[in-house]
Amino acid sequence: MDENSKYLDLFFEETDEHLQSLNEQVLELENNPEDSSIVDVMFRSAHTIKGMAATMGYDTMAKLTHKMENVFDLLKQKIIPADATSIALIFDCLDTLSDLVEDLREGNEAERDIKNLIQRLDNVASGDSSTAQGTVIMEQETSSSLNLALENVEDSDLMIIEAAKEDGYNAYVLAIRIDEDSSMKNARVYLVMSKLEQHGDVLYSEPGTEVLENDDFGSVFKLIYVSKLDEETVFNLALDNSEIEEVLIQTVQQAEDLIVKEPETTLSKPEPQENQVEQTAITTLEGAAEPVQVEKTTKAKGQSHAMNQSIRVDIGKLDSFMNLVSELVIYRTRLEDLSDQMQVSEMKEPLDHVARISSELQDLVLKIRMQPVSTVMTRFPRMIRDLANDLGKEFELVIEGEDTELDRTVVSELSEPLVHLLRNSADHGVEMPADRVKLGKDPKGTIKITAYQEGNRVVLTLSDDGKGVNPTIIKESAERKGISTEGMSDKEIQQLIFHPGFSTAKEVTSISGRGVGMDAVKQKITELGGTVELESVVNQGTVFKINLPLTLSIIQSLLVKVGQDSFAIPLGIIKTIVKVTEEDIIRIHNREVYKYEGLAVPVVRLNQSLGIEPIEETNLHLVLVKQGDSYNALVVDDLVRQQEIVIKKLGQELSMLKKYLGATILGDGSIILILDVTAICNERIGEYSEV
Repeated sequence: MDENSKYLDLFFEETDEHLQSLNEQVLELENNPEDSSIVDVMFRSAHTIKGMAATMGYDTMAKLTHKMENVFDLLKQKIIPADATSIALIFDCLDTLSDLVEDLREGNEAERDIKNLIQRLDNVASGDSSTAQGTVIMEQETSSSLNLALENVEDSDLMIIEAAKEDGYNAYVLAIRIDEDSSMKNARVYLVMSKLEQHGDVLYSEPGTEVLENDDFGSVFKLIYVSKLDEETVFNLALDNSEIEEVLIQTVQQAEDLIVKEPETTLSKPEPQENQVEQTAITTLEGAAEPVQVEKTTKAKGQSHAMNQSIRVDIGKLDSFMNLVSELVIYRTRLEDLSDQMQVSEMKEPLDHVARISSELQDLVLKIRMQPVSTVMTRFPRMIRDLANDLGKEFELVIEGEDTELDRTVVSELSEPLVHLLRNSADHGVEMPADRVKLGKDPKGTIKITAYQEGNRVVLTLSDDGKGVNPTIIKESAERKGISTEGMSDKEIQQLIFHPGFSTAKEVTSISGRGVGMDAVKQKITELGGTVELESVVNQGTVFKINLPLTLSIIQSLLVKVGQDSFAIPLGIIKTIVKVTEEDIIRIHNREVYKYEGLAVPVVRLNQSLGIEPIEETNLHLVLVKQGDSYNALVVDDLVRQQEIVIKKLGQELSMLKKYLGATILGDGSIILILDVTAICNERIGEYSEV
């Protein structure tokens, strides 16, 4: 374990990816049980997990995945059906594998009992009398498939072979089978090719090098190899590697012979005889069996020195990179301030270049940090399927815009609120099938998630076509809890579902009803600098609209004065700025509003909200901010300037300061706080719901 500890992060990352892929493929198989190609993808993912687990010494995972592969074989051969029983069993196995991975991630050394799962898998594997025979037939067909037929040899390859032969080289075609139980087939390919290239050149591989590197090519690969070594020596070089089961070799007499012809006969693998391991297995190209089908065939020659164009980067290093760029932005701003103060003209040009380079670097690191929202959505189809089974309902989950990108900090925090909203829609939103039919609806409810970019923000909507949020029921529940609803509109009453501890559920279930879901959603979205809105029509459905910033690291801001203090307001939420006098602010029913384009916009005096003493001489301005579809007007005493700032978190010690997103360092070295406009404006709504 200690020797493998440095590979743990890679193991966890790749295992999570393959488990997610398996969940997606099993869902796909459930919908298309006759599509055997889905099982091929499942088999590759399971085989990769088994190999990685065996390499790391996690025998329980390796054993479970090996048993799963047996069932996948039977599914592929149609010996057992992809019915509810087999699908449920596979999902149980995947859940157990996920639990095993979490145990390892948390350092939990306790062994999980998988005897029941193993027994169930064995029962499925042995439940059909033709299973054993079917397995033998499969192995025979696999064995007989080793041949020397090539699929995609190009004219340029033939010319190189002819030129090599004229220079005294021999050309060979090799077909090599790796042991089916090998845990690292790509490593075996590398060792064989490395040994051969010490004495010649590999001109072509089938499949191509990219597929061979990814370990998803099956067990057979083929090469065109030129060398001055004789045939028997080349054969032994290829065969003399661990986990190589079989090698076929043929000397190329004429390059034209490599052109694929229709097979005249089919050769079966000869039974291995004692003391004949090193015997050369020779076949003719014209009599070769039908070639093995692979997903991709490309020339090795053009790819032999190509490198994978993407790499995995530890997220901690990426965060450090972001912090360094942030520091660069801070000191660039400081140098610009010093240059203006000292009026050093010689510094202007180099500072302009520094500004340009740092801006490009900043854009680059922000793009690197971006992740598609699909990162958190991939597990939702499985979750909705399980919820449908638990609740006895039918759902159709539609996801649109999953390629929309957000800062990884935002994406990583999105999972929890989206899960809450999905479970709420499934439990409280969509009705039972019988009830939907009575209302003239499709018995299968639709839950839809949509993501799209809007300026420098991303909008996520989650909607359902269920019963909606009934304001009458909300009002009754609020009054039982002592929450006043006097003077509130139906829409304002609906928003009370975000009130802490508020729930209309009559009983607590494993799905929802504990009254801790919707307020947690709003709190998390607010912490991310976003807003969440609710729009609902009774018996038609509900839409939750989440508005989020693209990034939480470096933003454009407006610096303002409130009293004698300076604060920063994120520029992305500012609609406009208006120069006003006290007479422009209208007082209605103990509230202050400002008329803007026919709207009565609520006024928020920042000095009162932040507890700052007012000053006599002010350059009064209203900063109109937009949160979703609503506006608020912030009263500030003066405007300073627009500036790019770096957001620094306040830390745990100052976590009680709910009205600030964080702090930033200005060019002169001073520190100012960044206002959380959403929290400040929502204070008014919070006052409405006070007892």
